[in-house]
Amino acid sequence: MKYVYETVERIPNQLREGVVYHSEEFELAALLCVCGCGHRITLLVPDSHQVTSSNRLATIRPSIGVFDAPCKSHFFITAGKVDLLPAFTDAQAASIMRSQIDRHVARDARPSFWLDHLRSAAQKVIKFIVSLFR
Repeated sequence: MKYVYETVERIPNQLREGVVYHSEEFELAALLCVCGCGHRITLLVPDSHQVTSSNRLATIRPSIGVFDAPCKSHFFITAGKVDLLPAFTDAQAASIMRSQIDRHVARDARPSFWLDHLRSAAQKVIKFIVSLFR
């Protein structure tokens, strides 16, 4: 199965197999697990992953590790093609999750993180207001 890229305003409630949904405004991407278990995967873009498209085929970097589902899938998607990697053990998954949480806590504690988000929100509001007067 090839994974296609679809730009959306909001991530839909019901996801289709083989589709990577990307909301640039909300900096999120979502897809169903490639193993077929039906688990919904949500990615923070660009914080944890980069999601791109070439000829409507999705590429996601770095690899996706599914830690919160029994399948523990681990894979890359490159130009729509899935490359499965060995599944994580419970210990590996727990260690990676701990390091990700630590990284987020450290990042969120930086004053510039919140200032950047405030600046981005202000720019979006200004752009919206300007569009009303065109």
